[in-house]
Amino acid sequence: MPLTPEDGSAQDERTVLHFCDLWAKQDVEGLLSYFTPDAHYIDMPLPPRCGLEEIRAYIEGIFSTFSVEIDTLNIASSGNIVFTERVDHLTLMDGSKPSVPLPVTGVMEMQNGKIHRWRDYLDLGTAEIGLGITIRSSGEMG
Repeated sequence: MPLTPEDGSAQDERTVLHFCDLWAKQDVEGLLSYFTPDAHYIDMPLPPRCGLEEIRAYIEGIFSTFSVEIDTLNIASSGNIVFTERVDHLTLMDGSKPSVPLPVTGVMEMQNGKIHRWRDYLDLGTAEIGLGITIRSSGEMG
């Protein structure tokens, strides 16, 4: 059963769980409010997004192509580092294909209650094959 924000044993864990839940609402401004101004976000193996404007452009690109609902299966933290094991469910905006369950491991470095560095480890091929799209090295969907 997916975790809820109340399942976090530390404040940073609860923050990350709230953040993961917010993806389903496609609220770009809400998601950005969880980052420090100088945050870095990288979906391995894609290039990193540095700063809020690059992160915004990447998230908007995602939401113009597919929706994301996140089931967090496990969460743990040590100091300011939060680890997640998740299944991100990706669904094309036009609904032309079934939702793709994408296993993801995430590492978030927190700073003053916000995400300062976020690294997600995933198999890009699973997303591309399941959605029938190419996610280019620039992070553009097509």
